[in-house]
Amino acid sequence: MHLFTYSIQCLFSQGTSKGWTVHRDDVTLKSYGSVLVDLLAFTLRTLDNSEDEYKLPLNNTQVELGRKLLDALHNREKDIGTMHELFYSFMAPPADDQPFSKWNDALLCFLAVTNLREDGTFEPAAALTAELCRWEYNMRGAGLYEAVTDSSGFGTVVE
Repeated sequence: MHLFTYSIQCLFSQGTSKGWTVHRDDVTLKSYGSVLVDLLAFTLRTLDNSEDEYKLPLNNTQVELGRKLLDALHNREKDIGTMHELFYSFMAPPADDQPFSKWNDALLCFLAVTNLREDGTFEPAAALTAELCRWEYNMRGAGLYEAVTDSSGFGTVVE
């Protein structure tokens, strides 16, 4: 079995038929998509913000893709590919020459900043369940989109 086929099966069946549910309701899609819009907007604001504002620790790839997306937005072009690449880059592990640190991970920093309360504490874990469900849905969707659009990268045979 090819890794591509295997990854599709994993997305659709994780012990139940509820491994992946396609949301077709506009209200649900808007709610689930809002976390991506927030992340991408924060990313674009990070590109040229002052030192007084919160800033994500973007890597070179994320800066390059962010600028490419910003250019597309200024030119009123739809660039789903760049949006996907940028979001997908947040799910990648750090480069081999960089040790992992939660404060160097742009997605973890985004989640921390957006869940920071005015008193300096973070939202309690129980309050984050719905948001984390939206993130899981988007991450699964990004994995599926990547597998479908770049199936050549999934040519490894899995026995």
